[in-house]
Parts: sequence; C-alpha cells; structure tokens
Amino acid sequence: MKKMMVILGLVVFASAAFAAPDPMLRQLDSFAGSWRCSGTAYASPMGPEHATVGEVSIKWGLDGYWLPFEYSEKKTAVNAHPIRVAGYFGYDPEVKKLVLGSVDNMGGYTTSDSSGWNGDTIAFTGPWHMGTMTVTGRDTFKKNGAKELWHTLEIEQNGSMVKLAEEKCTRK
Repeated sequence: MKKMMVILGLVVFASAAFAAPDPMLRQLDSFAGSWRCSGTAYASPMGPEHATVGEVSIKWGLDGYWLPFEYSEKKTAVNAHPIRVAGYFGYDPEVKKLVLGSVDNMGGYTTSDSSGWNGDTIAFTGPWHMGTMTVTGRDTFKKNGAKELWHTLEIEQNGSMVKLAEEKCTRK
C-alpha cells in the first residue's frame, strides 16, 4: 500500500510538472515579434543624454512557458556604448504574477514582476543589480495599437522614480 501511495504521488507530481503553460502567459502575446525602436537615453551617471536606435526580437520558446527576447542598440557617434539586453518574460504561478528577468552587456541583471495589463499599460518592477549597487527599477510598456509599443525605463532615486530612457518601438 505504501508503495502504491508513493507511485500515485509521483504521478500527480509529474502531471503538475508537465501541465500546459498557464493561460496568464497569453497576456504577453502582444510582445512577440520583431521591433525597431528609437528614443532617448537621458543624462545619468552612466553618461550624457543621447538618441538611441535599436532592435528587439521576441518569440515564444521553451514549449510556450517563456517569451525570450534580445534587444540591441546601434552604435552611433552619440551612442558609443550601445546597450544589449537578453532576457525572458514568463509567469510565476506561485505568486500569480508575470515575471521579467534580464541580463545586459554591462554585467547588470534584473528580476521583476507585474500584476498584468492595466488598460494598455503594463509595468514590471523589481530589483536592478548594476555594478556595486542595487536599485528598484521599473520597465513600463504602453501599447498603441498592434504595431506600436512605448517603453520607459526608470529607477528609484531618493524615493522618486527617475526616467533613464524612453523609446517608441514599431513592429517590423
């Protein structure tokens, strides 16, 4: 009998482990695709204000559980150190939130979460680890139809959110 209970427990665990991706992930469908982005990186300790141009590729992966992305800015005369970021959007069923994890070409990384869309806006907030400091950061995305997405990067400084960058992305 004890052996039967262990086997039944393993079957239940395996069924849960291989369940279909959570339907909440469908909230991320509008991100999938290839995008061209242009905007502004504002003056900060990382450098002076400058224009940015980049591309991002986002497509479903890992059996539909994750939405991997790669973002690369173009090197220009005013943007001598373009940002490159790779990461994943997903869903954490334990906390019932969408999640975002990323790493960048400066050694930084983020882990943030979101309760989902509020109208046409979604914001992911959490710790950003940059060099020797950790700050609260926020990635906010605003849909403008199916072919346009605005992205704003902010960090908390002295109790207020301060914009680091803002860009408009157009679906290719």
